[in-house]
Amino acid sequence: MSRSADSNGGQHQVPPDLFAMTADIATRYGSAVAVHRDLLAQIASTPDSTHSDQRWPVDTNPLEGPSLLDAELKIHLRHSYQDAGDLGSFPTESNPVAVRIHVQAFAATYPDRASARADLLDAVTEVESEAWTRALLGDRWADHAYELVRDEHPSERVRVRMWFKQRIYVVLLGQDGEPTLAPDNFAFPRLWHCICSARKIRPQSASLAAHIERVGPFFDTDEIRDPNTDADGGWRVEVTGVDPADLTASAGDAARHLMRRVRLRGVIDSKFRATRVHIENDTARVYFLWAKNPNTFALSLRLPQSVDDLPGPPADTPGSLVAETFANWQENLRTGLLFWGTRTRMNDGALNVSWPEGGLQHDRAYYISNVPQHDKSGVWLAEAGLNIDKAVAAQSSGHLAAWLQAYVNNAAGRPFVAHAAARWDDDTTAVVDVVDSVPNTPTSVLTKLVHAITHALANSGARTIELHYVDDAFGAFGYIEHPDSEGTMHLDVTTMP
Repeated sequence: MSRSADSNGGQHQVPPDLFAMTADIATRYGSAVAVHRDLLAQIASTPDSTHSDQRWPVDTNPLEGPSLLDAELKIHLRHSYQDAGDLGSFPTESNPVAVRIHVQAFAATYPDRASARADLLDAVTEVESEAWTRALLGDRWADHAYELVRDEHPSERVRVRMWFKQRIYVVLLGQDGEPTLAPDNFAFPRLWHCICSARKIRPQSASLAAHIERVGPFFDTDEIRDPNTDADGGWRVEVTGVDPADLTASAGDAARHLMRRVRLRGVIDSKFRATRVHIENDTARVYFLWAKNPNTFALSLRLPQSVDDLPGPPADTPGSLVAETFANWQENLRTGLLFWGTRTRMNDGALNVSWPEGGLQHDRAYYISNVPQHDKSGVWLAEAGLNIDKAVAAQSSGHLAAWLQAYVNNAAGRPFVAHAAARWDDDTTAVVDVVDSVPNTPTSVLTKLVHAITHALANSGARTIELHYVDDAFGAFGYIEHPDSEGTMHLDVTTMP
């Protein structure tokens, strides 16, 4: 069912007062509002809050009730959120989170939102949806909020979808819970499906209203933009090789989709920054940087020469092929492709990375993970018989670069059998001076630990790694024996395999 989003059905001849409605809702649902606000503040400070949180308001404190303007409707509010740092240009280290408030309407014949399931009504008015949102957010957060503007002419297939039949507001919060206006290059369409822009809701604060009247609803980013981005906030990417216009229709279309998509910050991960796209007749190669790793990497996409080359749904068009490829790259990069993939140093110095021939090989007997950082770090390793003195000293001095642990792969994740730690000698030189194991640990576990800590250090910005151990197996990672220091090896990260 769908009704006009702004129709009052002839029931209200006098325009409702937004702020009176806000106060009414806040009074009626004060306890639920308090729980929601508390959780939203927690989300801003720790964006990894999870559904298992006991104070999860959607489950235990639903904010819903009868519409104030239409007796045939009930209103339900819920939230969602995502990191916003890659959606626009923000001051360094601000780490904002975009909190979305979803205002959903359903028929009053249902006892609650859960009973309505997907049967939402596109019927809540602008003034009432804003009143409910203001009641939830409070004046300060609400004054900085925007309503997402939906596409004006959605297809009928889109119009009937549950995710389309709701009003959505967004507020940008810093880790201290302070709200901010959006930057002038903020990508609102990336916040939800079928969004074309956003409108700034009218602030109640006179000073903020005056500021917006004077300079507009967004803050200027000229002085704070990442120098590697263009004015729209996207990565500045060099394009080399064949002009897509000279390719076949399918290949050219795929190349253009890739060139647009690769500019989107965070499209794969916040650690990923595209620097160049090289187009050949049958291949597009994306060059990129990862985290603080000093190497340049490359991933390749084979361009379809015709529609017959497309693999089929969900990759049955050049655009969807690129989207599926990026989703695949995202999953693989986030799960360690640069570590376990096949790496080939190319003539231009970049490392081409691809899926391993013969498939991914895992040593499933032992797992490796980071040692959690807190005041009791490594105590469990010491209890297992491992020496943690050097690692703890590096941690205490603030020079710890990486600390990994190995343990038996079983339900308990015990026992711990080995660990490796490294410290910073200077800004770009790391020293691995802890590689320790309990008796009878296979040497392959130590080799795996050294391999893992090498990549961890490279991704943390190390250009040189000193290893206070010698083993021929480490040569496979690029280590060579140090000519001036017996019993040590070293690695130039920029030339490692």
